[in-house]
Amino acid sequence: MVSDSPADALGSHAPGLRNLLVEIVQARHSLAADAHLVSESRYAMGFGSQWRDLLDDTSQTLKDRGFRSIKLAPGGHEVPVVNDSLVYVWRVANNPNAVREFAASPTRKNGFMAAPLDPTLWEPSLSAEPEPGQHVTESELGPLLRAVGDTMPLVLVMVESTPRQLQSIQWAVAVLDGDGKVELRGLECIWKPEFIAADAASDVESFDSGVPVAPVVELQKQDRTPADG
Repeated sequence: MVSDSPADALGSHAPGLRNLLVEIVQARHSLAADAHLVSESRYAMGFGSQWRDLLDDTSQTLKDRGFRSIKLAPGGHEVPVVNDSLVYVWRVANNPNAVREFAASPTRKNGFMAAPLDPTLWEPSLSAEPEPGQHVTESELGPLLRAVGDTMPLVLVMVESTPRQLQSIQWAVAVLDGDGKVELRGLECIWKPEFIAADAASDVESFDSGVPVAPVVELQKQDRTPADG
């Protein structure tokens, strides 16, 4: 059964993973933007090549926390597995059909066909809640009860950025339709810039219509004596 949202696919790991992904993407964007600035390149192609680093950064960070990963053939891209779901971090190309065409690559297409890993192996937690003992909760039964031949959900983390600005981070469960195009379920923005004082002049009346009323200025008499000259 296909998950309806990242929260559904990731279970109790979702809040912790969300925060961790934002940190990973921000750090990589900063490095890529600095490199682009130093290179003084007139073109953003080098900046766009950070997609592989995003995958590697995410995989290594989660591996350091005890999570497993799989390698997708034929490209050999390593993608982390959290709660029996693939987590694929990807910088979206500047193309209106980029998400729909995500699975055009044979390697990415194989991400939609990955079989679940051994569910009997222990998995760490990104949840702030204390770890239960050996008790298996209802939310943990999902991977154990999946039918043989089922595939893991693919949580697609979409990064929109330019060398000047990290614009947004979104995630959703990606699924393939009958034509091999990607559809998103439970799309959610997990980060966007905070514009400080973006509407600082909101209380100032604009002059887009009508006539502004000039303030009334009254002349005041001054007491003068002959000694004042």
